[in-house]
Amino acid sequence: MKISIATRKKHTMKEIKIKDAIIGLKGKKQPVFGSVKYQTPLNRNSIFEIKTKERKITVPLHQLKLVVFKLNERSFGFIFKNQAYFDKQDFNEWDKDTKRLASHELQPNF
Repeated sequence: MKISIATRKKHTMKEIKIKDAIIGLKGKKQPVFGSVKYQTPLNRNSIFEIKTKERKITVPLHQLKLVVFKLNERSFGFIFKNQAYFDKQDFNEWDKDTKRLASHELQPNF
């Protein structure tokens, strides 16, 4: 299911901050872990600011392979193929897999 997508209608820009995420970037084999900030609605020109413990990275949407984050206590959110999605059905699977990958349980963001 989609969280939000860009349309031709005029939208109010809103800043979204995801405080704890797993981020896959094109050209990098290993994911980075940190926070992500961007403006909605998402579109081809969206810019993402990624903060890790070591550095700050600014990338356009098309440079993201995947962003995985815990949306709330019972669902996960994803940014994939230039759109945002969420999944409630497979929560326990995602929780287990992200905990293993990130070496900690992701914190809910909303």
